[in-house]
Formats: sequence, C-alpha cells, structure tokens
Amino acid sequence: MNLIPKVKHMEIRSGFLANKSICVDTPNLDSRLVAALKKLPSDPEGTPLNITIDTDQGEAYELCVSENCITIHANGPAGAFYAIQTLRQIYEEQTVPCLYIQDYPDFSYRGFYHDVTRGKIATVQTIKQLIDNLAYYKLNSLQLYVEHVFEFEETKALWNSTGFLTKEEIREIGAYCYENFVDFIPSLSTFGHMYDLLEQEQYRHLRVLKNYVASPNFWRERMLHHTIDPFDPESIVLVQNLINQYAPYFDSDTFNICCDETFDLKHYKTQGFDVGTVYLEFVRKIIAHIRTFDKKIMMWGDILLEHPEAITELPDDILFLNWYYNDDLAKMEQKIAKFAELGRKQIVCPGTTTWNRLCENVDIEEINITKMIEIGYRYGALGVLNTNWGDWGNACSLELGMYGMVLGAEKSWSVNTELDSSFYRAVNALLYKSDSGIEVLKRVSKLNDLIRWSDVANNYFEHRYGEGKELRLPGKELIARIQKEYLDIAATLSSDVWVSDEYRQEMLLSAEGVCVMAEVSANLAGYTVSRVTDTKDWLNRYRTKWLEKNKVSELRNIEDMFCYYDGLKGIAN
Repeated sequence: MNLIPKVKHMEIRSGFLANKSICVDTPNLDSRLVAALKKLPSDPEGTPLNITIDTDQGEAYELCVSENCITIHANGPAGAFYAIQTLRQIYEEQTVPCLYIQDYPDFSYRGFYHDVTRGKIATVQTIKQLIDNLAYYKLNSLQLYVEHVFEFEETKALWNSTGFLTKEEIREIGAYCYENFVDFIPSLSTFGHMYDLLEQEQYRHLRVLKNYVASPNFWRERMLHHTIDPFDPESIVLVQNLINQYAPYFDSDTFNICCDETFDLKHYKTQGFDVGTVYLEFVRKIIAHIRTFDKKIMMWGDILLEHPEAITELPDDILFLNWYYNDDLAKMEQKIAKFAELGRKQIVCPGTTTWNRLCENVDIEEINITKMIEIGYRYGALGVLNTNWGDWGNACSLELGMYGMVLGAEKSWSVNTELDSSFYRAVNALLYKSDSGIEVLKRVSKLNDLIRWSDVANNYFEHRYGEGKELRLPGKELIARIQKEYLDIAATLSSDVWVSDEYRQEMLLSAEGVCVMAEVSANLAGYTVSRVTDTKDWLNRYRTKWLEKNKVSELRNIEDMFCYYDGLKGIAN
C-alpha cells in the first residue's frame, strides 16, 4: 500500500471495504474536518464513518477500516485530520483492505519554507495548492520568505518592478492554512538581506556599506548585500515599522525575524568592533519589539554559530533555525551538535536544492534532507523546516521542488524511512501518478548538473556590462552531450501519459531549458552548433507556465537574459 508518510503500525486484516463512499456518522465536527472529509466520496447510503476525539490537542490517531464501518480515534482534531489524509491515500487503491493503523509523528514541528522574494511571487491559488500538498503529506507549518515583496509603505517604488503580496492575500493564505491545520508563520528579513529596500535612494544611508556601488549582476548582489546599519538609530525604527505593518496579518504565535547572513557586518571588524556583540545588540532590539506582539521568536542560527558566546545572552525560548544545504555529513552533524551542546532549541533546516537550477538536485537533496533530519532527531531537535529558496531569479518551477517537499514530509513524520523501492513507488503513485515519475525526475536533475544556471547568468552580466571577469563556457562536446540527453528525455516524456500531467510538462520544459542554455552559450563562445531548440519558442512557453502560477514579478529579467544571448548570433566574446 502506498502511504506517505509511512505509518508507525499497520495490520492488514481479512476482507475488503464493501463501499468506498462514506456517510459521516459524527455530529458537531470541527468545520475543518468536515471540509477534509468532502475530499472523500460520499453518499447517504455509504459506509458509516465515525470520529472520536479525546482533547483539543495532539496529532496521534488510530484508523480502523472494516467491511462495513470506518472509525477514527484521535488525540485531537489535528490527529483526526491526518487520519483523513491517510484514508484519502488508502482510497487511491482500487480495493481497500480491512486494516488497523496506529500512527503519530516523530517531530511536532514539520514545516515548509518557500521563497517569494528573489524573482517569483506565487499567486494565492498556487500557494493554496501548495498548502493542499502540505496537508496531504502531514506537514503543519508554512513560511514565505519576504524581504520587500509585501504592501509596505517603504517599498511602493518597487511594486511595479518586483511585484508584491497584498494584505488581503496574506489574510487569505492564512485562513486557508488554518483550514488545513497549517501554522502560517510570518518570516521577514530584519537585519541582513535587505538589498532592494536599502538600494532605494532614501534608505541608502542605512546600509552598513555607505559607499557601495551596485554591480549590474543584481541576482548575485541581492544574496550578498545589504545589511542594515545597527549603529544608526533610524535603522531600528525602519525595522519596527516593517514589523508593525506585517505582523498584524498573521494569527500565528511565532515570528521569524531571520537575521541570517549579515555579511556586511565584517566591515566593523576592521574598525575594532566585536562583530558578535554588534550583531547581538541589534537582534535584542528586534526581539524586544516582536515581544510587544506577544509572539515567540524564530531566527536563523548561522551568525550565532560563528559567535556562540552571544547565544547565552539571548532568551532561552528562541527557536533557532539551523540550516545546512550540502551533503557533507561531518559538517552537518557539527552544526547540529553545537546547538545541542549549547542547550538551545533548534529546528533543522535542509533544502530542496531548487535554487540556481531549473530542477531540484535529487542527488544532493536526498542526502541533505534525509541525513539532516536523522541527525537532528538524534540530537533532540524540535522539528524540521524544509527550505525552497529562489536564488538567481527563482527560475525553477514549484512542481520541480515537490519531490524534496514530499521527502521532507516523509522523514519529518517517520524519521526511520529508507529511500527504497517502496518509497519511490509511493511517490510515483501519490505525487506524480506515473510509474516513471522519479526515474525521469532524476534524469532531468542530472541534465541540470551539466550546465549551471548561475554560470549562464554571470556570463550574461559580464559580457553585457563588461565587468571584466572570466567567463565559464561549455565546450562543444558538452553542448552535444546536453542536446543528445535532452532529445532522449523529450522523446520519453512526449510519449508518456501521467495523471499528474503538470509535473510531466514542467520536467519537459526544464530539460529543454537546459538545452537552450547550452546552445545560446555557444553564441557567446563563438561556436557554431546545429540547434535542436528555439529560444523564442521555449521562452514563450516558459512565460506561459510562469504566468499560470505566479505574478509577473521579475520574469522580465530572465527574458532579457535569454533574448540578449539569442541576439548574439554567433558573435564570439
């Protein structure tokens, strides 16, 4: 039987469910459970389904299916909701055997983190579909990464060029999260990663780097700069104003203040300041303001790992988000062990590896997600926040990060799951609804390994704006190899029929995009290659897919890059 996540205990009994239609036999159910049950086939003459709930808390449940009755017994409403998700997955089988399931999660916090700042802002409908997936696979928290893409008064001048989420949209997303037992936690950059806001003329004086001159390569610069000046009294006022505008639209009792990658603070070290102390004092001011909203604090832990002496000066109840995105297990364990040794609460944060690519990196994410969660469990982490970043323009579709999401959901609930044939079979059955889903995903992922999106982007900026840095260009042999593999993948996907066809379409578009990158790079290198793709045709279909699921956001930046490349017409660098 295909279940994600795997249940803790299941007994298959003799007999089969006689009628897959249900008739709910429990009055006064939580409205969220009523809505969840509507996703199952129902009929007044269907199989009676009875739900009993002990308290208002708890995620453990028991599910019993007999020939003529279905019963759910849960600790709390959330447990009953997850029992319904399990039943929905069981109903994917043609016949439902009589069975008994006893189940509970290994981690109480099981989250997903999605970047809506670095190029692509999902529509509310897309985010709702994401929430449906989170609920189906028993995740219970969502955060959207926001720097400037909200209806802030301070970023009005950016709205036309970057897009933004409105107050009403945040409320709508929050309400949908509540319906699906998902805690919608606000996440806002309040110290580092304030590039677009602080690049505006009226706020440039609040940058740590007062004389900074922006490079045309805004995708790279956005990741590296800007940190707000902790010594300027105006800085905390600005941060407080942003929080004041954002926090009221969330019902969660938690706020993620971020405060990661404050790279520019190293500037103060040359002036004789202790960077750890400088960081700590400004973070304390942010925390004090969040406390006025009666919310718990989450924050990224990377800077404090560099200055562990500062951790002891922060309140004990802070939830540290301990991120690591590579496959070096020794370094991974070192980071997790450090927070455990310090006695601080941590949530481990692996990643889907979708950034800087047109498809998730399956080889890296499988090691990163599985091992980080396993090590986190061993060291007593409170939960998992699986991250889906959008560096370098957020070119990857959300669909091609969903395997990573499912993998994180599986391990967050059932940490001992092995990535064996039964797991892959369940992913194919439930996510892709295709026997070849995982197999093709891995091929598309491997194809993405052959040419880096960031190299193509860097080459574009260097050639167009003459920054004088060395270009990294593919050779003729590599381009030919990419063309051959793309054509093989395209032949496979074009003849396949998937029930979840959007995944098939996005894999095909990704593979073609890699081939386009290789072929247009030949223009820059001065090679003559016989093309198997057409840039304009691919870009038009890429645009269509983008706009089906996202706001226009910063799509033009990707279009400008490919149009520039295509216009070179064989001109060598």
